[in-house]
Amino acid sequence: MPPREEFPTKGLEGAPSNDIGWHFGTPVPNARGNIVCKLCGKVVKGGITRFKEHIAHKTGEEDEHEEFIDEVSAIRQATRESIQSQHEWHRREEFRRSTGGWDNIYEEGRSSHGSAREYHRERTSKSIPSESEFTLRGAIPELVRSKSSKQPKERLPFQLASYPWLYNLIQVSMEVGQGVKLPTPYEVSDVYLESEYQRVHDWVNGLKTHWKELGATLMCDGWTNSLNQMHIINFLVYCSKGTIFWKSVDVSSVRSRDAEFYYRLLDSVVEEIGENYIVQIVTDNEAAMKAAGKKLMLKRKHLYWTSCAAHCLDLCLEDIGKKPSVAKVLNEAKKEFKESKWGKQKSGPAYEAKKIVLGKDFWKKANDLIKVYEPLVKVLRLVDSDEKPMMAFIYEAVDRAKRAIQQDCRYFTD
Repeated sequence: MPPREEFPTKGLEGAPSNDIGWHFGTPVPNARGNIVCKLCGKVVKGGITRFKEHIAHKTGEEDEHEEFIDEVSAIRQATRESIQSQHEWHRREEFRRSTGGWDNIYEEGRSSHGSAREYHRERTSKSIPSESEFTLRGAIPELVRSKSSKQPKERLPFQLASYPWLYNLIQVSMEVGQGVKLPTPYEVSDVYLESEYQRVHDWVNGLKTHWKELGATLMCDGWTNSLNQMHIINFLVYCSKGTIFWKSVDVSSVRSRDAEFYYRLLDSVVEEIGENYIVQIVTDNEAAMKAAGKKLMLKRKHLYWTSCAAHCLDLCLEDIGKKPSVAKVLNEAKKEFKESKWGKQKSGPAYEAKKIVLGKDFWKKANDLIKVYEPLVKVLRLVDSDEKPMMAFIYEAVDRAKRAIQQDCRYFTD
């Protein structure tokens, strides 16, 4: 049902409802639907709606209330607003039914990553039929161009049009309808930003209860910008409820990034987060990082340093590829894919590639390599997955990979 207008109930004691019309009329006893006008004394039949039309001089009513012009103007305005409100409500309900509804836009527990994409796909596939979907392609092109060409260009990237958050913004704007007042720059930068910051802050504080109960892992990830050689180290905190970005440190100006430097940096971050929360530190296998992690374990006895699983697997694959027998097969495979039209050549590199492809020895050795590489690549894809946290499955996955390699390669020697 559409929302009813609420008006002050003072002076309406004994009235059938709190409708504004009862300020100006009194129900006739034992005469259903008859109302006596307090302004002119006339008895109006037809209920409160018909009575309000009498007050507002609708349907050819004579103006009998000149001395009550202010009161009459008030009820006229209230009647118009009530009708407009009901029309707006019905329009929005019709939109909700046609699009499947837009309740609970921000579902509890969703992260600001990935979930936006999942939510966009979910809404597109389940709630909004493709045949009724409104797009700018269906709008009047001349109108779109005339509106957009007069606006100042803000140097926004073109891929902004594919952002899922922009899609959600447009959908919510369509639901609300026309006449929505946009927030001011001050509201966005101060009011809403502060509110969002407080929401994220409360969410992180909620995670700390899980950190205290089961412990958390501090993950350290460094990368270098190839353009300006800026070296950034990112710190993230992981627990069973999710991963959060803690901070990033620009160490480009540090000339000697040795074990002592990394040790002090890791120790300060652990102290900043809270020593009672962190039980494990994960870094890459760089020699300085390994030394820093082991030194930190000596200072903080409850901590355990672990190397990055993905980096370890990358190094394993690289070391396997350096073995002479493996390197020979890999080099022959590279030759195979460097050339094309092998069968048409009778001499030269393409002819050699043809001999490799048709040779039984190449495929036998390639099959042996696959037996070694495949289990490791499966583990690598597992730890690099963004679908769900995989830390609890890494050790079991590595053990399975070891058993698979031992079983398939028992008779394989260098």
